[in-house]
Amino acid sequence: MKIMLSAGEASGDLNASALADWLKKLAPESELFGMGGPKMAAQGVRILKDPTGQSVIGFSEALKALPKMRKLLGQMEAALQEERPDCLVAVDFPGFNMKLARIAHSLGVPVVFYFAPSAWAWGKGRARQVAQTAKLVLCVFPMEEQVYKEAGAPVRYIGHPLAEIVKAQPNPRQILGIGPETRLVALLPGSRPGEVRTLLAELLSAAQLVHAEMPDVQFILSHASSIPLDVLEQQASSLALPVRILSGNTYELLAAADAAVIASGTATLEAALLGTPMVIVYRTSRVTWFLGKLLLKISFIGLPNILAGKRLVPELLQNQANGKSIAREVTKLLRSDNSALRRELNSLKEKLGQGGAARRAAEEIIALVKGGGKSAHSADSQ
Repeated sequence: MKIMLSAGEASGDLNASALADWLKKLAPESELFGMGGPKMAAQGVRILKDPTGQSVIGFSEALKALPKMRKLLGQMEAALQEERPDCLVAVDFPGFNMKLARIAHSLGVPVVFYFAPSAWAWGKGRARQVAQTAKLVLCVFPMEEQVYKEAGAPVRYIGHPLAEIVKAQPNPRQILGIGPETRLVALLPGSRPGEVRTLLAELLSAAQLVHAEMPDVQFILSHASSIPLDVLEQQASSLALPVRILSGNTYELLAAADAAVIASGTATLEAALLGTPMVIVYRTSRVTWFLGKLLLKISFIGLPNILAGKRLVPELLQNQANGKSIAREVTKLLRSDNSALRRELNSLKEKLGQGGAARRAAEEIIALVKGGGKSAHSADSQ
């Protein structure tokens, strides 16, 4: 059994690595290879290319990266032709993976979308595009399933793996060396270079403003493995207040924090599952922002708010994502009783299934391959 995996971002690397672990457990004879990062490699996936430290977000940003992505797509097409896998599993990274899926489909390689393109956010057109190439769509959010069914895709809702993965060790403050009375703010500027470039200075500016008003508050800056450490160290060292940089132990940091400032993305959902009061921030180019406002079909961009169907936590977008506004929202959280908010955030876990999503995904993929490209649920998913 030869399975090609395609993941292009840090979050995709994480989710594909959990899937690879289960594929190896359930089908030890399987050969896994493809595009991804260090977490996939640690699970025995033969990595052909690792773009996880270069991923971008947004229309204009993607245009600048187009030559690199075209080259990468050509390399993955060559791998498909040479290796002739029994299946391609496309994990997130939608713009690239939808193109790769079309190539695989033209070569007769069955395609499974895991963390499928967000048709619930971008509309039915994207779902129809996926349906043209997919042998199976494995949905991780409950609102995805019906959209893909209506588009004619064989679809299966399996729940979100984070419902099972996100757990902090006991006594997280003790692990981090933080006293029980110390107020702690976590700063997560993102895992993409572009995010860090546009958000880090504003997060650190907010930290300075909060510190001026509340000198006892401690700040910890989370370091994503896809970002060079010296990028964070250089900016943090220029501040008048001490900001600690933490590599690893992200879940312990979020569990211990009284408040967090987080770049919109998977980390906001991880924080929600740990019940962390947060401020979601997001900045992109003017062109991307304008086109996004025209095309997106959702009222919020933060996953906790989208799942809740209401504004649970504040979202500061574009020019609003500045040091002064972020500091104001963080100060509000630090001065509030957030017990009700924590309960509501924790309750979102019920919307993400009961755990075991990565295993179910592996079972579906193995059944598809052993069935000669036919999903075990394709008949009742239409």
